[in-house]
Amino acid sequence: MTRLTTKRRDLLATMMKDGIYEAAMKVLDEYGFEGMTMDRVAEAAEIAKGSLYNYFQNKSELILFVHLKTVEPARQATDATVAKAIPAIEKLFEILRIWLRHFATHRAVFDSVFHDATARGLIDSSGKSNQRDAAMEQLRIVFQQGIEEGVFRPLDPQCMAELFFGAVMVTFDQQILSGETRPIEETIDTLMDIFLRGVRA
Repeated sequence: MTRLTTKRRDLLATMMKDGIYEAAMKVLDEYGFEGMTMDRVAEAAEIAKGSLYNYFQNKSELILFVHLKTVEPARQATDATVAKAIPAIEKLFEILRIWLRHFATHRAVFDSVFHDATARGLIDSSGKSNQRDAAMEQLRIVFQQGIEEGVFRPLDPQCMAELFFGAVMVTFDQQILSGETRPIEETIDTLMDIFLRGVRA
């Protein structure tokens, strides 16, 4: 197979998967994980069910693909922020804004995964810990930078990263559990104020 033919095949596969992803997002938003079937996704993508199975063998493979494709842009944006030549505190604000906006934009996916034990189990067993570790490493780098800048106390930056990450994740979980949507900027201000200044009067 020529290089050009391979490129065309890869481009077609990417386009097909992008279309399937958009269709799966629509189905998740309307029916949730339990109601997400290969038939409904194929219909939403306007492709034959057999074509869908050419890319994903089952619903489990499809939901893993959807989850990874959903979180990847946030990871990339966070990487870009960590690499910027700006103060550590600005980076923390920007990272938090990236995460909260991404959560709000893709709320249907996170709601569906959180409320379905099967979906949650699939995500947890497929490398979610790797995603979590990557996020905390990004934060550790920022906290280390802040220590070197003299704006953070010289504490263990890994511990600081774990606490910050945990606070954000609980904020997400509480919104999903309660069904509420908190204002992004207000949430950022509250979390950063508590984390940077503590709760002591």
